[in-house]
Amino acid sequence: MYYKKSLSLLLTLSAFGCFMPTTFANETPNAHSLIENNNLIATPSYTTIITKEQIHDNHYKNLAEALSYANGVIVNSGSLNTSHMVVRIDGDDRVAIFVDGRRMNMNKGIMSGRASYDLDLLPSIMNVERIEILHGAVGSTYLNYDTPAGAINIVTKKGDKHETTVDLAAGEHGSWKVKAITSGSLDDWSWVATGGFDNVDYMKYKGTDDHTHEMPNSDNNRREMAYRIDKKLTDNTSLTFDYGHLSNDTGTWISKSYPQDYNYEKLINHFALTYNYKENTDTPAFLAIYHYYTQGDSYIPTGFINQEDEKTYSRWENTTQGIDWHDAWKISKDHTISAGLTYRKDEVDNINNDYNNIFSGNYNKSMDNFSVYLQSTRRFDKLTLTGTSAYNNNSEFGGKYVSNGALDYKPDENTVIYASLSQIYATPFLDDLYFNNAHIQGNPSLRPETGYKGSLGVRYKLNPTSNINFNAFLENIDDPLGWRYEHNKFHAVNFENQKKRGFQLEYNKIFSPKYDMSLAYTRTIAHTDFADGNGNQTDVNAVAPNSYKLRFSYHDDTWHNNILLNAVSGRDTNYYSDSNYYILDANLNYKINDQWSTYLKLANITNVSCETIGSFLDGDCPAPGRTVLMGMEYNF
Repeated sequence: MYYKKSLSLLLTLSAFGCFMPTTFANETPNAHSLIENNNLIATPSYTTIITKEQIHDNHYKNLAEALSYANGVIVNSGSLNTSHMVVRIDGDDRVAIFVDGRRMNMNKGIMSGRASYDLDLLPSIMNVERIEILHGAVGSTYLNYDTPAGAINIVTKKGDKHETTVDLAAGEHGSWKVKAITSGSLDDWSWVATGGFDNVDYMKYKGTDDHTHEMPNSDNNRREMAYRIDKKLTDNTSLTFDYGHLSNDTGTWISKSYPQDYNYEKLINHFALTYNYKENTDTPAFLAIYHYYTQGDSYIPTGFINQEDEKTYSRWENTTQGIDWHDAWKISKDHTISAGLTYRKDEVDNINNDYNNIFSGNYNKSMDNFSVYLQSTRRFDKLTLTGTSAYNNNSEFGGKYVSNGALDYKPDENTVIYASLSQIYATPFLDDLYFNNAHIQGNPSLRPETGYKGSLGVRYKLNPTSNINFNAFLENIDDPLGWRYEHNKFHAVNFENQKKRGFQLEYNKIFSPKYDMSLAYTRTIAHTDFADGNGNQTDVNAVAPNSYKLRFSYHDDTWHNNILLNAVSGRDTNYYSDSNYYILDANLNYKINDQWSTYLKLANITNVSCETIGSFLDGDCPAPGRTVLMGMEYNF
């Protein structure tokens, strides 16, 4: 991005903060579930479903880890805070994040590209039933015309039986975790409760000098809990109450050359109440009200024992209150009408205790947004057509109509061909408009981003034990929003144009009831015209042009083992120590009996030296080196 060309302010603001989870993940469901459930899934987009079985078998540390190796998906840091985890799909960080159909994105995003959500703020991984990843702009419940990269929906677990699971683990670098989930039901009530602690004292990495080093100020301490309570009202209606709390205290560093002696703490308190109706029909519906509170504090820890006694440099608070309604009606056997509306009020408050005016945004503003959509889906024998029209009204930018169209064609039982064309309209964040300190200047005169995204793909079942999935996309954005460094400040601006294109190719194979594999390749190219007279320039830090994933799995009644090779190539050596890297991970899981199981997670087994984000200094943003985590799980 354009602002990454300024080294002087980079050293001051941590714009190149680089962090990845200390353990790594697998990326798609095993081939059995993929072929049976996902290969011919009825949606006109490239889709990945991460199942609860895969989440359990790989003992993912968090949702960011679970998403890390999905094909076409990249997770890395993208903000002033090195623990702020940003997800990119198709090389784009404009991704809509949903939990049970409720959108979580905030009205922030300073120095994070166009990402507006930190994956670290998502629910506990133990509370997740499945993760749905849809590439590209889609309609209906996951309406995301302002986030063309795609949509991710996290579906949480509903209590159905009395069960408790405790997960204990420890490993290198002072890492340990204690997590638990309990669920149950009584008459018309059911519940799920999760909680846990997750700690890492420091990160080790293999440097470009071929030696292993410890990253200063790279500790992380996370505390989390979540509750879900369901009350059955009738055969087709119910109420759901969700509450989530998170506190994460982490050391923050720019790079190995410029570690920073301050801490960053994130805090969330979220709740939602959902009325579900038409539950046992072809057109389930819901009405939800929710309140999200998210807080971030920057601290100077030197000389203090307890964080509550420390001086906070700055605090930002993001409060979101919203209402979501979605419904659908079958007009005939082959025609369905869907409709919905969303109202959100976002308020961002920046509290400044920093006399040098370095960290705080120095503004308190709010923004209202109202969206309503109508969608028609019609099937004509083997062809299904979907059209969505939406109206968005924003308190800062007024009203705008947007639309998208899609088709999927099923010529036979083994093949689905799909295509979509979507309009893009994205308003600036409050940070873009009003952020103001010694080094960053917002711009109230910004224009919304406009453009389109098109995709074309095919899902084909070769035989009962193998399938392929191919998807190509093209994205074009006018007036893309970003930050330009001028006169010793970053200024929010509209650039001229941004183009992204690429494709994903995936092959899955079942060799036997015990062995299966998945092979995937992703090609992504991103260019931006920064209106500086240099024409289109490659965004070398957002994505690797070539990404490869190869997974082998073995599973029987007692063992669930995965070996994953993750590789990239074609990166610009002006920003990376090497254009290529190859990382090998393994997850070994052994079921002792119906109650006890044990696991071993090995990340970066060969201790490869590589970076997650580019830097002007050679190897200055390293990824973690070899890590080992051993755990025990008890279920009763």
